Amino acid sequence: MRNSVILAAMTAALAVAPMADAAPKKKAPARSAKPAAAPAAPPVMADLPEPAYVPLSGCPVPAAGSLPVVKKIDKKARGKFSIDKAPFIATLDPGDLCVTNGKMRSGAGATAGAMGLSSQVMNTRAARMDLMTVPAVEAELRPILEAFAKAWPYAPLERTPKILFRADEAYQAQALPDNTIIVSMGLVEAAQSDSELLFSLAHEYAHLLLGHFTKAETIAGAKGATQAVSMAWSAGSAFNAMKNSGGGATGMLTSAQTGFDKGARRSAPIAEALRFAVDDIFAPSWNRDQENQADALAIDLLVRSNMTIDSYANVFARLQKAFETEKASKDKRKAAAEAVQASMAEAMKGVATTTATTAAFSGGAGMSGLGSSLLKTAGGTLLNNLPNITKSLGGDSHLPPEERRNGLAAYFQAGYPNAEPPIDNGALLARIKAKPDFARAVSTRNAYLKARGSYFAQDYAGAAAQLRGLGAGTRTAPTFVNYVAGLAARDQGNVPMAAGFFDAARTGSGVQNLQLYETYTEMEIGAGDVKDSAALIAEGKARFKDPDHFKAVEIKRDVAAGDMANAQLVYSACMGVKGRDYITERCKAAMPAGAAPAQGGMPGGLPFKLPFGG
Repeated sequence: MRNSVILAAMTAALAVAPMADAAPKKKAPARSAKPAAAPAAPPVMADLPEPAYVPLSGCPVPAAGSLPVVKKIDKKARGKFSIDKAPFIATLDPGDLCVTNGKMRSGAGATAGAMGLSSQVMNTRAARMDLMTVPAVEAELRPILEAFAKAWPYAPLERTPKILFRADEAYQAQALPDNTIIVSMGLVEAAQSDSELLFSLAHEYAHLLLGHFTKAETIAGAKGATQAVSMAWSAGSAFNAMKNSGGGATGMLTSAQTGFDKGARRSAPIAEALRFAVDDIFAPSWNRDQENQADALAIDLLVRSNMTIDSYANVFARLQKAFETEKASKDKRKAAAEAVQASMAEAMKGVATTTATTAAFSGGAGMSGLGSSLLKTAGGTLLNNLPNITKSLGGDSHLPPEERRNGLAAYFQAGYPNAEPPIDNGALLARIKAKPDFARAVSTRNAYLKARGSYFAQDYAGAAAQLRGLGAGTRTAPTFVNYVAGLAARDQGNVPMAAGFFDAARTGSGVQNLQLYETYTEMEIGAGDVKDSAALIAEGKARFKDPDHFKAVEIKRDVAAGDMANAQLVYSACMGVKGRDYITERCKAAMPAGAAPAQGGMPGGLPFKLPFGG
């Protein structure tokens, strides 16, 4: 088996070291176990209050004469930039914007919007890893979004987007349909001008204003992306369960099963690395026209709100450099994710060659429990579909940097020939980078990425020590710090300690994460704790307001508890979920016998095909 794994957020290969073969011990009934060392709580940064809700009354239409005259853009000058008239903001249809705005408001809170798309938690902040608040930086950026809102003459967003920050080194920002804009720490750190940061914010805000999440082409692209993310999650779930799959009722292992068990244990961190790598490149699936529209509206918002974008001579040169940096960052993360995927595929092949695995695939009885169930179903499907995961993610629909810059320059010249925005003197970035909150966030990010790399390399003790230094075990630590600490404890075989870290994460003040709940629940199921796993499922369904997403985990719980009747009921309900293929496929993976319970036992073949092709 290949013994290396590539950390998606870093360029270095991380050696995979041997680990202990002992299975996780059954935790004590009481929840008294705590992390070994009492960590110091990190400084608490008071979060900003959520932006106020803005009721929509009627269908706002710009006052006569309030928008500039539309002019055609020279075709040769704009090249492949698809916007042919400027300003774009003056060409929009108020009625269409009201309709899309209404769709974005079709829910409440984190479940709002996008024709139900954002109620699929994998499209919201709830499913993104490594997120944190940096209140002092958000306080600098929120007034910018509020200024954009005042410059927007049509139906407003339901609230000013919440700005969250990602603990990574990427140069990127993203909008999500739950009115969240995610800004990577790498972007703020690497930006050399206010223009870069302001344009990135305006571009993401434009996607929300234009209702791109409600468009059929976006939803179609997002469907493939969520399936890919779900596939990566299934890989982690399968390997985690396989770690407990050997032994049977007598606890005896054959030599083949022992070899399989070791392979599964060594592969589990690679599966987790794949989850993080996929999250690194997961992005909304805009098409090129939508990206050009967001670029054009970003310029409109910056000019109309009199934001600093520099002189005409400098701004587009700066933006081209930013576009080049963004593309290089995306390409680097995509390559890293593909390397992790290849390592995972190699691990799957290594596991699949054992006698025990072959028996499981053919319906043999050499293995038992949840692990064998997942292996019979997910194992082969994972192996067949792994090459397709990153193909569904991370595509760049922007024009190449130079063409993008030239198109925007032609757009600006046609639409705003007399505009004189304030000169970019870098004052915004200087204020942000001088803030203690920013310095703490960068320090946390650096230490966290190092600790995460230690975990992927199976240096669990090293990862735990590094994470305790970041406050792991306290409720004020970022959720992702406690989450990875929990993974390290789990994979060391210390289920009580892992539960302590996971509990600190789910009850803490950090940005809550769906994957925490799935991983914690699956660990409890593997430990035979049906009661606690049921409580976690109930809490997750209430917290994330998406009960359908938890159906596959409910099935796993019922199967592990031997309650096949209830598992069949949940399975049947899951098959009735419409428009969310990844939900039904996860349920099929959790219970392939659900479609034919009368046959008894698991079918030898794979009764379904995940929607990736290949």
